[in-house]
Amino acid sequence: MNAISFDVLLDIAVKAAKAAGMHAKQNKARRKDSFASPDHDLKLLLDVEAQKIAEGVILSAFPNHSILGEEDTTSNDATEYEWIIDPIDGTVNFSQGFEYWCSSVAVRLGEQVLAGCVFAPDLDACYSAHIESEAKRNGEPIRVSQTQTLREALVVSGVSKYMATCPEPHFERFRQLELQTRKVRIFGAAALDICRTAEGASDAFFESDIYLWDYAAGGLIAERAGAAKAFYPHKTKTHAASLIYANPHLIGDLKNIFEA
Repeated sequence: MNAISFDVLLDIAVKAAKAAGMHAKQNKARRKDSFASPDHDLKLLLDVEAQKIAEGVILSAFPNHSILGEEDTTSNDATEYEWIIDPIDGTVNFSQGFEYWCSSVAVRLGEQVLAGCVFAPDLDACYSAHIESEAKRNGEPIRVSQTQTLREALVVSGVSKYMATCPEPHFERFRQLELQTRKVRIFGAAALDICRTAEGASDAFFESDIYLWDYAAGGLIAERAGAAKAFYPHKTKTHAASLIYANPHLIGDLKNIFEA
């Protein structure tokens, strides 16, 4: 198998994320059209449509590659390249007309994410990186913050949609975050949250029980922007994990909260 250049992979990730995001944006009049409404979540017809559009961009360039998506998965044993898609991250935000949502596309070889893009159409923000590049927003380099202490930090977090069955430590961790930081904020789109940490708009991202398509692209972007990472794989759920991305000054204290 011939290696594909990181620049080429990133170009396709950007094109796929932008195609998915613009399809959703241009069809906002249908943002309430859903096919399922599980507790604390929503499944939109536009989720499925946007994923198919992203897949089309990818498979037109790499017809033999595999797809792992929140809405659909196709496997090909002949290749180790796998594209990871979240067509609308922040679905409930999108359906309510709250501009904080995005489309996320990443590609990995084996377990290593090679390139990724997070595109937030309503914020006019396109975050991107590959494994050997700087992280960028709209083509300009970004870096994590230099906040020195947790007491000064703004931390972005989230509450699992599986809250009713979450173990008690989930809530104690959140309480400790509130007590030990300047502020904790919840916006509802993990991929975009991670990118906001990558550009220093927040100092850290801390969340339990999120999935690979939520963090694959944003996580690479954050790491290429200088973020430190703590990763705690879920013991029973496939592709699920708890994650921290933070500027390096804060990662130790945040790990202490998680691991207490």
